[in-house]
Amino acid sequence: MITPYFMVEGAFDQFILERILPEKMVSQTKIITGNGYNIALSKARSLLISSELPVSLIVDSDTTDRSSIEEKKDFMTQSLQQLSTPDHFHVFFAVPEIEVIFFSSREIIEELIGGKVSEQQWELAHYQPKQALLNMLHTNNLQKSFHELLTPSLIEKLGKTDFVQNIIKNCQVAA
Repeated sequence: MITPYFMVEGAFDQFILERILPEKMVSQTKIITGNGYNIALSKARSLLISSELPVSLIVDSDTTDRSSIEEKKDFMTQSLQQLSTPDHFHVFFAVPEIEVIFFSSREIIEELIGGKVSEQQWELAHYQPKQALLNMLHTNNLQKSFHELLTPSLIEKLGKTDFVQNIIKNCQVAA
């Protein structure tokens, strides 16, 4: 499936995806920011109506509760299926937030912050990854901090995470 549209919730989501997805995929897709879950879903629906091109919706689950995640995914899938066939869109959830990708392994987060992560920080990160990153990096602006922190080595490791590989596998761009 060729996916020319990625719909995301916010500017930081777009910033991260533009850096960790393969260059070819980024150059052949348009990443659109929805400014929140509801607007992202609405824009994805509009794209399915106005374009014959497929759409991938990448959103935060905002929970770690599996049944709540399944409910939310079912709702979004049904909402999009009203307008298009299932092969025309994908829904991806970052559980609970896209920032969790930086906690895919201790190696990734420790390279990012330049030090060790305590058990308490590691535990918090699985439930509140954005807050954990803000605390660990001593910042209130992740995007600004990440301009300097995302090294080629780190980008390569992030690109191999399950979350990113799932997007790549399901949203192949034509050669």
